[in-house]
Amino acid sequence: MPIQHRDAGHQDSDYNRWPKENVWKCFDVFLSMMGIRLDAGKILLVWLPLIALSVYIGNLAIENDFLVQFAISCWVFYYIGKTLILGTGIKRWMIRKFGEERAWLYFQMILGLMFFNVGTGMSAAALHLQGAFSLSPTLMWGLVIPMFIAGFGIKYWATWVIGIDVYYYKDLFHEKSHGEWTEAGPYKWLNNPMYGIGYLHSYCLGIMFGSEWGLGYAAACHLGILVFYRYTEKPFIIRTYLQ
Repeated sequence: MPIQHRDAGHQDSDYNRWPKENVWKCFDVFLSMMGIRLDAGKILLVWLPLIALSVYIGNLAIENDFLVQFAISCWVFYYIGKTLILGTGIKRWMIRKFGEERAWLYFQMILGLMFFNVGTGMSAAALHLQGAFSLSPTLMWGLVIPMFIAGFGIKYWATWVIGIDVYYYKDLFHEKSHGEWTEAGPYKWLNNPMYGIGYLHSYCLGIMFGSEWGLGYAAACHLGILVFYRYTEKPFIIRTYLQ
């Protein structure tokens, strides 16, 4: 996701040693990427039931055959929703209304739901018209395994390096820097690993289920995040870090 990352010396030290806190960090980063922040405190009491509701609606979509509508709704919720919050005055209104700390907690909850729902949307899209094409098991797994390892692995590594707050757009939400610009981990070799290689695993379900709709949806998600980066995130990065 965001290409800003910070505190390179501290990150490299953490990355090269594995105390108990890094074992916990492995788990925490994974859940945060799925849309669940364990450090959110009492707000989890609202967050988790909403995620359960999303799962329930997804099951209804499967049972009642409104997979397309559900998948499109998930796409709109994530890509249009976060663009509106982060790219307009909505975030400033939230801060004025609730204060910085509470507004940030609310945004984390909303964005976590967005993360979770875009994943369920990919699943729904892959289930729609599955079997439209077929690949031999050897070819299918030969594509899926390296794409998943590369895509999810790079995204996980990048999230580990930049930190969960940056993954959740803390700088962009508050419109100010919370650290210094640095380059570490996958950012040493790739300008934007989360939005490039980090999206490869999105295509895996479409390949596995033989769903052209699933592949098209993954491509739409990939395009959506690149548009968000180009018109919402990149201008902020240039203003804040590169000028």
